[in-house]
Amino acid sequence: MEVLNVDQMAELVSSLSTRLQASDNDLVTDLIKEAIAQVLDYTGQKKLVGNMDIYVKKLAVINYNRLGIEGETQRTEGGVTNYIETGIPKDIRLGLNHYRIAKVTRL
Repeated sequence: MEVLNVDQMAELVSSLSTRLQASDNDLVTDLIKEAIAQVLDYTGQKKLVGNMDIYVKKLAVINYNRLGIEGETQRTEGGVTNYIETGIPKDIRLGLNHYRIAKVTRL
């Protein structure tokens, strides 16, 4: 199933490449596909609806910034400790909560 058409993907790749100042379109495309999967998994949706593409872009930027530090939860350099948030950041989760599909189970 195709989540984005070719034009939508090209627009996201172009926008994200500009924002990241990245010339590797394959990397940017991969980051977008990964972010789409994360957003759809979190919301339970089958396709992007409403403004979910904004959260895809934000998450792709975060995933780009996390390259090279996968698996770390904190890093200390020069006596300064930085704690690294894992998963989808809270501000993005709050925005995506509007699009979540509730699951109902029987007791």
